[in-house]
Amino acid sequence: MRTRSKYTNKTSYGYKLNKMNDDTYALRRKVMNVIYEIKNNGYLIPRVEVRIVSEDTDTQKEVCGYAYLSENVVHIAEKYAKADDNILTHLVLHEVVHAVTGFRHDDKCYLMNPYIHANPNIKKSWKAFSGYLNQGN
Repeated sequence: MRTRSKYTNKTSYGYKLNKMNDDTYALRRKVMNVIYEIKNNGYLIPRVEVRIVSEDTDTQKEVCGYAYLSENVVHIAEKYAKADDNILTHLVLHEVVHAVTGFRHDDKCYLMNPYIHANPNIKKSWKAFSGYLNQGN
């Protein structure tokens, strides 16, 4: 039996978990669709827990999303879950690398740079992603 990570519902950076309702479910589903795309492209990744988070305080550090390194847990900010598909895909690929492999930020890497590009090149994002994760058969 699989046990849930202690980080699944633990938030950071001044964010709080969104309550599950139709709107939150729809945003979570968008994120999950990117994870399914990862798996459908032949990458072998474990189950990744996804939560949608939103602002909790005025002093928070604005982040697009965050992951607990090597814990298979990803939290995506509501604002960025609503972003266009290229930005969201780039963001989810970035956070999955953190969550699954434990790799940290790399200023020289297109995908793992701590700052997201205003208009990410999705082909470059996938190419960088493939360098971090092995594809299956």
